[in-house]
Amino acid sequence: MSVYCGEVNIETNGDVDIVDITSDVQDVISKSKIKDGIVCVFVPGSTGSITSIEYEPGLMKDFPRALEKIAPKGIHYDHHETWHDDNGH
Repeated sequence: MSVYCGEVNIETNGDVDIVDITSDVQDVISKSKIKDGIVCVFVPGSTGSITSIEYEPGLMKDFPRALEKIAPKGIHYDHHETWHDDNGH
């Protein structure tokens, strides 16, 4: 079985910054020269995430608005008491 490791570095603006990484992942896959297999994509941070979602203009408005309803900024989260990093939302 062949294994290939690649890396993509993304800079974000924080707070629900949505970045389409499809072409970046495809570039790593192309460089691997592997034709069949599975790709594993992960983010090594505790406040980042990766999802498969339709990347389109309406989503860029709807998704942040939905997250604000689920976990609004500006309210107390006990998590803030642990690390004092204000990222509980």
